[in-house]
Amino acid sequence: MYRWGAKSSAPVTKKNSRIVRVSIIAALFLGTITDVVLSSVFSELPQMAPAIMLIPIISIYHVLQKDSFGITKGIDKKTSYMILFVSVLAYIILSALQVLLPEKSFAIASVVLDKSEIRGIFVQIQMFISIYLVLKGNRPGYIASLIINSISLVTAIGFLIRNKSTSSLPGIISYTGVLVIISLIRAYKEKNDDYIKRINTQTVREKFYSSVFKQAPVGIAIISGTEFTRNEEFDDLNINPAYERILCRTREELQNTDWTTITHPDDLATDLAYFDQFKKGKIDYYPREKRYIKPDGSVVWVDMLISRFASSNEKPGDHVCIITDITNRKNIEATLKYNSEHMLLTGLYNRGILEKTLESDALIPSSYKRALVSINLSAMHVLSLRYGNNYNQTLLRNIADSLKAYSNDKRVLFNTYEDRFVFYVKDYEDEKELTAFSERLLYTLSSYLYIHGIAVGIGILQIDKSTAHDTDELLTKLVNTSEIAAKNNGSGSNILFHSTELDIQITRENEIGQEIREIAEGIKIDRLYLHFQPILDVATNKVCKFEALARLDSEKHGFVPPLEFIPVAEKTNMLAPFGERIIILALRFLKKLKETGHDTIAVSINISIIQILENGFASRLLNMINDMHLNPENVEIELTESVFSIEREEINTVINELKAAGIKVLIDDFGTGYSSFARVSELDIDCLKIDKSFIDKLLVSKTEEAITGDIISMAHKLGHCVVAEGVEYEEQLSYLREHNCDMIQGYLISRPLDEDSALNLLKNNKK
Repeated sequence: MYRWGAKSSAPVTKKNSRIVRVSIIAALFLGTITDVVLSSVFSELPQMAPAIMLIPIISIYHVLQKDSFGITKGIDKKTSYMILFVSVLAYIILSALQVLLPEKSFAIASVVLDKSEIRGIFVQIQMFISIYLVLKGNRPGYIASLIINSISLVTAIGFLIRNKSTSSLPGIISYTGVLVIISLIRAYKEKNDDYIKRINTQTVREKFYSSVFKQAPVGIAIISGTEFTRNEEFDDLNINPAYERILCRTREELQNTDWTTITHPDDLATDLAYFDQFKKGKIDYYPREKRYIKPDGSVVWVDMLISRFASSNEKPGDHVCIITDITNRKNIEATLKYNSEHMLLTGLYNRGILEKTLESDALIPSSYKRALVSINLSAMHVLSLRYGNNYNQTLLRNIADSLKAYSNDKRVLFNTYEDRFVFYVKDYEDEKELTAFSERLLYTLSSYLYIHGIAVGIGILQIDKSTAHDTDELLTKLVNTSEIAAKNNGSGSNILFHSTELDIQITRENEIGQEIREIAEGIKIDRLYLHFQPILDVATNKVCKFEALARLDSEKHGFVPPLEFIPVAEKTNMLAPFGERIIILALRFLKKLKETGHDTIAVSINISIIQILENGFASRLLNMINDMHLNPENVEIELTESVFSIEREEINTVINELKAAGIKVLIDDFGTGYSSFARVSELDIDCLKIDKSFIDKLLVSKTEEAITGDIISMAHKLGHCVVAEGVEYEEQLSYLREHNCDMIQGYLISRPLDEDSALNLLKNNKK
């Protein structure tokens, strides 16, 4: 024990070692006094060593259980080792005194007690000590009491046998009785402790379940029928705090109402139907998503689960209601649903809802007429280029708000694309009514778009039984009709009814579009070819350049003019790749000019705004020029005047990159729309091409003569050269020469020529 404590550095181990050593030394000392010294003087003194050995045994037991050496049930913390030791010592002293009592009687006051009576008193005191140890000392007390009484019983029996005296008989009976009593007490205490333990365990469980019930993040309520229960059997476990928090009502408020009065009216009928099946035993539980009404009138969405609840007085309608607040989820779902059904810019139903509406109505037999009126505002994209996207969107939103005024039960407005609206018209009289309605729409739209020169196309499709069930075909025909109506705006006809002839025209467009797509992809590219119109230098009277003009030889439709196939290419989003094919053909002709000795002749190529604004256009064009070993100064690009609708910085970035390489930039059709000298001065261009309409009027209008001359003069002052387009008469040429026009182009010089004819023209012009 000493070495165990000495080798350890832990204070607890040193203390335990000291306790065990002191208890062993004390036991040896006491045992020596009682069993060696005193027994030699008093022969009748019993052996006390077994009882004295309880001292080191108890101390070792204490140390072992504290250090958890496999002892599963430790000494109760309330056990007092001092009381245990004093009680055992008192018991031993009383046993010793029984032996050491003299034979004479003792007188206490007037009471005379002989030896047997005093011994009986000592035995009774020992009995009280034993019982006290069992009650007070728990397990160690019971062990100590059992050992000392067993020793006393054995000693008394030995004394009876050895001395053949009945004087120890009362002690034998007492010790036996004590052993029985302490065994019964111990058994009772164990049962009582087990019962208390079960009670404590049940209390802990109840506290645990109560804590879970109160802290659960979901609402839980015990309900009887439609009323919230008041059963005191459950105390405060009828409605948990989460249930109160979700419904924004206290437990007292809930117990004074029933769930039918706080259920949303739209959900009540379905809720009661489910609950009726539940009460009849047809279902044992059911989940539902429903709405409750809060005290302030707002709605809370919950995910609810109803399940049977068994209690002492079970009723068919008793159930547990568990709810989870899903209001946020429902709000998100509602937002997503709204976004999927509406155009966010205008708040109108989108194409998807129109399709569902048409499909639903097609299944319902009806005698009234139905039609679709489509408003095509695709030309408004120019406003985005001119004023920015925000301006365009604001204008579209204002237009939508005005169109909403025409909506009613018979006319429902949809926003099928960003810049297209559709009225679904029901129960109308005839085409006249649809035309009159469309004219009112045009009048409203003109208040927004007339000032901007924006064309509006309205296409009308009357729904018949043959097409009613094919929604996709209906909407495709409607879109095509409105697009053709928008293109016809220049001729004054911008309200167009769908017809068979229109289908033929649309079929032609689709077939041409397919051929354009194939050419762009490199399939049968010989269908695309170029003609070249000479441009004459007025001062030298010689051809100085050619304008490359695209031509399409359709396999099915033959020659297709540029005014037809260029819009189709733009509509099918093939203008950029198709235009690149045109550039390649033009550069090949320029290379042929170089190879035939005409290395000073330039070629002008028409480039669309879509092409020039494509990322990397300038670098791709320069790479093609370099790959063919051509001089960039012999390459010119012509831009339509719609370039003026684009932000100056954006277009100038591309123009400056091209001009830095030597490429010249021209503005085509100057004077017909967006162009003005104020805008021309903002762009770093080289030349203006005056539109043919000004040249035609030179023959009939003196006013226009002055205007045309002023255009030439102003262009020269801005540092630009001037090309007159569409020159067909000598009178026009004389006027232009008189006003110092730099170059002319038109039938007076030559019609557009193929490559060989163009080369022959140069050969003859050189002579």
